[in-house]
Amino acid sequence: MKRLQKLAELVLVAGLAGMVLMVFGNVVLRYGFSSGITFSEEVSRFLFVWITFLGAILAFAQRGHIAMETLTSRLPAPAQRGVAIASAFLMLGCCVLMVIGGWNQTLINLHNFAPVSGIPRGAIYAAAVTAGVCLGLLILRDLWRLLSGAPLHQFEQRSATE
Repeated sequence: MKRLQKLAELVLVAGLAGMVLMVFGNVVLRYGFSSGITFSEEVSRFLFVWITFLGAILAFAQRGHIAMETLTSRLPAPAQRGVAIASAFLMLGCCVLMVIGGWNQTLINLHNFAPVSGIPRGAIYAAAVTAGVCLGLLILRDLWRLLSGAPLHQFEQRSATE
C-alpha cells in the first residue's frame, strides 16, 4: 500500500510539474514572443482534472480529508462504530454513482475529441471512474476492518501537525 501511495505521489508531482511548465511556458511565449503552445490549455485542463481526482484518492488513503467529529466523538464506542459503518456504506453508494455516471460519460465522450490536442474528452470522465473504483476499494477495506472489530482509532482523521 505504501508503494502505491508513493507512486501516486510521484504521478501527482509529475502531473503538476507538467501543468505548471506548460502554463508558465505558454504565458512567457505569449507575452514575450507573441506565440504560444496551442495544446497547453487543453492538456493542462485534463491534467488538472486527473490531479484533483488522484489527489482525492491519496488524501482518503492517508486520512487527510476534513472530518466533522464533534458529534461522533461524544458518542459511546459502539455508536461510533455504527456511525462509521453507516458512513462507509453511504460513501460506497456515492462511489457507485460516481463510477456509473463517469463510465456513461466516458462512453458518450470517447469519440468526441478536444479540438487542438485531439485527446478524447472521455479521458476527463475516466478520472471519475478511476477515483470511484479506487475510493470504493479503500472504503471496502475500511468497512471490512470496521466489521472485523478493528480499533476505532485506526479510522480517525490525521491532525494537521502529523
